[in-house]
Amino acid sequence: MKIAIIGAGPRGLMMLHRLLKEIQLPVTIDLYDSFQIGGRVWRTDQPLYLLMNSTAQLVTLFNDYQSSRLTGPTFYEWSQSEAAKSFIEKQNYAHDFSQVCQAVHPDDFAPRALFGVYAQWFYQEITQTAPANVAINFNHQKVTAAKLVSDQHYELTTKTGKTEYDYVIGSTGTSNNQMTADEVSLAKYADKYQLTYLAPNYVNEANLTNITADQTVLLRGMGLNFFDYLTAFTIGRGGQFVYDEKHHLTYLASGKEPQLVAGSRRGVPYYPKTENQLPVGKHLPLYFLNWETINANLVEHKLPYAKFFDLFQAEIENRYYQLLINAKYPNLNAAEFTKAFQTSKDRKATIAKYHFREEDLLDWNLLANPVAGTSITTISAYQTILLQWIKLITDDAKLGSLHAPITGALTMFVEMRTTIQKLVAEHYFTNDDYVNKFLKEFTALTGFLTSGPPVVRYEQLQALMEAGILTIVPPKLQVMGANHHFIARSHFYPGEIFTCDAMIEARLPRPNLSLTDDSWLKSLRDADILSPYQIPLTDGQAFNTQAVNVTEPTFNPLNSQNQLHEHLFIWGLPITGVEWMTTALPHALANDRNFMIINQIVDRIKNH
Repeated sequence: MKIAIIGAGPRGLMMLHRLLKEIQLPVTIDLYDSFQIGGRVWRTDQPLYLLMNSTAQLVTLFNDYQSSRLTGPTFYEWSQSEAAKSFIEKQNYAHDFSQVCQAVHPDDFAPRALFGVYAQWFYQEITQTAPANVAINFNHQKVTAAKLVSDQHYELTTKTGKTEYDYVIGSTGTSNNQMTADEVSLAKYADKYQLTYLAPNYVNEANLTNITADQTVLLRGMGLNFFDYLTAFTIGRGGQFVYDEKHHLTYLASGKEPQLVAGSRRGVPYYPKTENQLPVGKHLPLYFLNWETINANLVEHKLPYAKFFDLFQAEIENRYYQLLINAKYPNLNAAEFTKAFQTSKDRKATIAKYHFREEDLLDWNLLANPVAGTSITTISAYQTILLQWIKLITDDAKLGSLHAPITGALTMFVEMRTTIQKLVAEHYFTNDDYVNKFLKEFTALTGFLTSGPPVVRYEQLQALMEAGILTIVPPKLQVMGANHHFIARSHFYPGEIFTCDAMIEARLPRPNLSLTDDSWLKSLRDADILSPYQIPLTDGQAFNTQAVNVTEPTFNPLNSQNQLHEHLFIWGLPITGVEWMTTALPHALANDRNFMIINQIVDRIKNH
């Protein structure tokens, strides 16, 4: 038997590990990646200032699905081990990773490059102990095409030739897309007037050398990618963040920084992540969005979105008031509040009985839009108002997940993640609710609330704004080309403009089957082996998610005629829309859905 895995990042490596444990037949497994073992995101040659977005002790590559104990070292455990030290000493890395390991603490957001080293050690560990009847090959090259040949076999093409396989597993991450019409227009304008325009990309792959200290740079987007660019333009250019005598973070400029301007539709950066304070395997209970409550609220086997969001809000609110009571109200009892809140038929009335100060009440409108209703007269005034909010949230996040009322409450999202993933994968929502509410509203809201950077990046954000290096445009950013420059302004303040020499799309490409530049996916799409997941709506229209349409639980793709391809499997980012939260690394002892999917695909191959 011959099996190909396309993608040697964490997904591909975890898939390889499971195949090695389960497949008994003589087998050859070929792993393909144009980057390296560990994949694109975790390149070991990237700057150490680019950080992970999960804490070190919580993530693992060892499959522990439905296990009560760890099946291998977590990333943090590995970083402190003799195995890590020995492995690193034998490599020829550009960074001194032994020193990096010594500096890592359990709840640190460690360098991405170090996780790449963990992935490479993991590959060595599982291949060295592979059964004698298994041959494993890593092909450090790109798969440029794939096609179906006789008897459900697939042929993969690379620059060195063609190879036929019994099974192909696509375990890929983010791929670049063809540029949209808007992006093409901006790029052409930049070429015409010798400006710089950078399409969505990873920061360590972006060419920033043409951007000089005398220029003004517009960053469109204020999520994780935005914070990476901030770091590249500051720490990456020799600047330093230092604490003053009052333990307030300040920025010492190197003189090589450009002037930075940032904006987005919301006009507010993504919320920061608080420091995790829960040990591995410890989880907070779900009082509201649990399966007993979900099943009790089904209507014709569907969960109405309004009820789902109500349960989601209740879970966040309950945790918020628990933490608030512990932090500010010593005369109240958090456990008693939870009991009353859980059984309440009117949560607002229950909250009112506790007589919290008005400024302490959780306001969902302000949570989702922190500057809503704020009277702003100028861009300068907006900086002052936004800095007040940034300081508030930073101070909150620095308290940690078991003490921070706001960001600690938002960590409940992680506890709810596998439940929500199942609701999506098993079609608990009506099509209309899923498209119009979940995809278009809930995903954007939760991304803003929970997918931001480590809190240290928020401290640095505040320092850069105070130093005058960074200015944030108020909500509803507008961009255009005029007067041989990029012009940025807020919809609300059209008279105050920023004239920019460079524009960067500060975000990653979104999975999009129609626009993907991934050549092997395009070849299967064009041959109608892959088709987009389209969702019929009650108005007679169909919503195109731009995800690869796959069956569940086998993850075989379907073509436009709904024909199944049993020897091909696609999972990970290309099926975003069929699945939800496809970017997350597996959390240890959390019955992580990544591991569940891997088990299902391997079982399908083993039993086919």
